[in-house]
Amino acid sequence: MRNMTVYRILCEEKENESAVPVYIQMTFGALGNILALILLWVGRHEHKWRSFYILFMGLVITDLLNNCVCYSLILRRYISNFTWCLPEQLCDLLSFLETFSHLTSGMIIGAMAIDRYAYVTGRRHRTGFESRRMTYLIVLSVILFFALVISGLQLVGLGNSQLYYPGSWCFLDFTDKSLDNKINALIYSFVGIITILVTLIIGIKTTVLTCRNSEYQALLLDNHLVSGVYDNHVIKFLFISIFTFVFLWGPLLIDIFLHVINITTSNNKKELWLIRLMYLNTQINPWLYVILRKESVRRFFLLVLGCRRQFCCTKKEELFWPSGSFTQGWFVASLVEIGPVVLEKKSKM
Repeated sequence: MRNMTVYRILCEEKENESAVPVYIQMTFGALGNILALILLWVGRHEHKWRSFYILFMGLVITDLLNNCVCYSLILRRYISNFTWCLPEQLCDLLSFLETFSHLTSGMIIGAMAIDRYAYVTGRRHRTGFESRRMTYLIVLSVILFFALVISGLQLVGLGNSQLYYPGSWCFLDFTDKSLDNKINALIYSFVGIITILVTLIIGIKTTVLTCRNSEYQALLLDNHLVSGVYDNHVIKFLFISIFTFVFLWGPLLIDIFLHVINITTSNNKKELWLIRLMYLNTQINPWLYVILRKESVRRFFLLVLGCRRQFCCTKKEELFWPSGSFTQGWFVASLVEIGPVVLEKKSKM
């Protein structure tokens, strides 16, 4: 059963927390994920939904759901100056969405790390394009189903959700000392920590391999398994992807585990900033894995260059022949009349 005393206290207290971090993270996350979704769709004829892009799409949609839906509910508490509180049913929904989206995002990132390592070591299943794509669709479906089961335990009676400081977000109740809540929190933290350890070990092994053999860097680049602007960025990307995942996604999971073993019992600003770190991971993902990919940045610079050339050409034309002037109209008419005659003479020659 939910601890209603804690719930009511958090609902009734008026905190002085600023809404600025919420606005910044919501805007940054929504913008990044929407832009990444557009880039994936625009470039679909180039990448042809290769296996790795299926994981990209799953990651972007999951993070977009997390940022837009969850932050909308969180923001309402701040807008009301902490007078509005999440109803219990809405708290259950928010807790489920939080746990599901964060766990799914982490497991997809882990699957990406495993895929890179398998490709570098030559252990990826060598089959046709359609077969590989179907394999990755199955992998993504398994990840979604597994995260759905783990996150749904709180909805079927194994534990429950709880409101957390400053009464703006809900998560599975890892502060309660009842057996069912401890089991639920232990399962969630255990799955998350194992995902982090596997991703960390595989990422380090991939980084070591690419450091020893530069051909592996080219292999990852040529097959779109890393992102960035320059060809010598592979090691940096692998390091940054590992660092951001471990140090943004991991602290809250460790805190949940520490609550389970009774080392800490807090429900205050520490948990608030730990969940914000976990959110930050979902907001960095689209920039790291999609928007800052080499082909995405190249497409952007080509678009800017094309617009600049078009703008410069237009300015030059207006400088010599102002728009709508008699001179410009006479020159264009002359070209229309003289052009065919010149072409006819050239063809006869």
